[in-house]
Amino acid sequence: MILKTSLNFLAVAAAVALAAAGCSSTSKNAAAPAAPAPAAAAPVAPPPPPAVEGLDYRQLSGLLDDGNEKRVKPEIVGKTTTLTLAKAAGRGVPPGLYTVDAGDPIYFRCRSVGPGFTGGTVTTKIRDYRFAPKEKQKIVDLERCAVAAVEPARPAAAPAPAPQAAAPAPSTIGAGKPGMDARGNVVDSSKVEAGSGRTVKGLNDFEGEITGNPAANSKFARLQIGMSARQVQDIAGPPTDQGAYITGKAWIPFYFGADRHRFEMTYKGQGRLIFAGGGMGDFSSGNLIWIIHNPNEAGYR
Repeated sequence: MILKTSLNFLAVAAAVALAAAGCSSTSKNAAAPAAPAPAAAAPVAPPPPPAVEGLDYRQLSGLLDDGNEKRVKPEIVGKTTTLTLAKAAGRGVPPGLYTVDAGDPIYFRCRSVGPGFTGGTVTTKIRDYRFAPKEKQKIVDLERCAVAAVEPARPAAAPAPAPQAAAPAPSTIGAGKPGMDARGNVVDSSKVEAGSGRTVKGLNDFEGEITGNPAANSKFARLQIGMSARQVQDIAGPPTDQGAYITGKAWIPFYFGADRHRFEMTYKGQGRLIFAGGGMGDFSSGNLIWIIHNPNEAGYR
């Protein structure tokens, strides 16, 4: 009985030991996996070789480095190149050659040249190449050397003339009245009556009248009702003739208004100007109250 009990105890102890070992193994196996190694960077593709068409001097000199005619000719002949040429000089340099960099043994021969060409930037085609091993000179034949013509600067366009004010439409006011024709033009200034034109208000609220239509380029068009005789002459110049006359108001008893006499200026080819308010001995103190436009004015009262 004792033996059986001992055996059972040993069996249980063995089972416990096995279970502990299994848990330890599981715990180790459950550890987090290591981080993956970084992926290798993709190789950078080398830059494409420079295009052969439209060679500049750097590209051309790179192709000429080995000096091998047979290898270089097929790569450059027939191609276009843009170069800034200057006349080559120095010992052992054949006449008529050009160079881009005096430090390089690369020379250029022009099969034809433009008028007056002595150097400059050209764009042309390569027609041949040869290498002189004794002189170690690389000579490139160019089709034509000519500086591109520069279009002359166009002169600035003249500013458009300022629009001129439209001439006022001819007035027909007063048409058919004394001294006026059927179109409202004055034909005889001496016969024109007050009230035949249009009433206007001018400087300092002076009211007056304008009769007829002005002649072309008439200075009367710049005058304003209310101007003094001195202001008028500053614009229109001296009159052809002038004089004063008494109005009917001078005979009204106890009338002391400003319109008892008037002063008149006549201008040949333009018309007449009437002033009121000045003294009999000082007409320049009067103001313009009536403009009579008459392109056929004879100029004498």
